[in-house]
Amino acid sequence: MITLKNINKTFISEGKVVEAAKDVNLEIKDGEVFGIIGYSGAGKSTLVRCINLLERPTSGQVFLDDVELTALKSSELRKERKKIGMIFQQFNLFASRTIYQNVAYPLRHSGLSRAEKKKKVEELLELVGILDKADSFPSQLSGG
Repeated sequence: MITLKNINKTFISEGKVVEAAKDVNLEIKDGEVFGIIGYSGAGKSTLVRCINLLERPTSGQVFLDDVELTALKSSELRKERKKIGMIFQQFNLFASRTIYQNVAYPLRHSGLSRAEKKKKVEELLELVGILDKADSFPSQLSGG
């Protein structure tokens, strides 16, 4: 499902070359769940951002279902990104919307029917174990 081949990401910081990711090879099959862990500054966020090309790797290839994302034009990449879900470490939720409404928000132009959106939101909330918090507001949940 997700394949990283020889991913490298370097930055220039204060005149020094920083290797945020070095020769990363990874294959995640459909249905597998992975976590990327490590010390602060180890490159975890950079690597995750390279998966959906929010950060373009300096070299290497990223594949999603056999489609090489690193070879796509911007318009094609935007289309493929719709298939990728990502939870950011620092997230922003609408304080005035319920958890259900926050999760439903990105689906507003998806072309799904109201019933399909409801089903999708409920599946996602169930997946992370907070379906029972659907009517709560972000301030009513813990950060974890």
